Amino acid sequence: MARVITVAERMMNLRALVCDVDGVLTDGRLNYFGDEEIKSFSVHDGFGVNLAKQAGWQVAFLTARGGTAVERRARELGVHLQTGQRKKGDAFLAICTQFQLAPEQVAYIGDDWLDLPAMQLAGLAASVPNAMPAVRQRAHWLASLDGGEGAVREFVEAALRIQGKLDGLLAAYLKGEGP
Repeated sequence: MARVITVAERMMNLRALVCDVDGVLTDGRLNYFGDEEIKSFSVHDGFGVNLAKQAGWQVAFLTARGGTAVERRARELGVHLQTGQRKKGDAFLAICTQFQLAPEQVAYIGDDWLDLPAMQLAGLAASVPNAMPAVRQRAHWLASLDGGEGAVREFVEAALRIQGKLDGLLAAYLKGEGP
C-alpha cells in the first residue's frame, strides 16, 4: 500500500506558487465601468506573495481571463503571468518547466473547475472556502479566508511556518529590516 503524503510534507517540498486570479486573488466578481473591467486585490495577498519571494519561492499568476488590472498587479508584484489559459494543466506544467522545478515542488491555489487539472498535477493543491465544492473536495489544504480576502497570504504563511522560514521573516520586520 502506498504511503500517504501529509500536507506538512507537501509544504516542506514547495519552492513555487501558482495562483489562479479570479476567485482566488479577487473575490471572483466582474465589475465593469463602461468598457473597462475593474478588479479588487487584497493588499494582504500581495504581501503574502512578497513573503514567498523573500523566502526564495517563485510565483506565477495563471488566469483564463487576464486584462490590464491583472497585468498591472503581476507587474507590481514582480511575478510571472500567463493569461488566456483555459487548459490550466498544460499551462501549469509549462510554468514548472520555466521555473525549472518538478510539479511536486509547486503549489497551485484555485477555486473553479478550470483549475482542477493544475491542482491534480501540483505538489500541493490549495483552495478557498468560496470555491466550487468539487474544487474544495480535491484540495490538500483549504484556507479559512475567502478568495480576494487574504487566502493567498494565509497559505504562504502556513507553508513558510512549516518550512521554518516564517519566524525569520517576521523577526526581520520586527527589527525594521523588512524590504
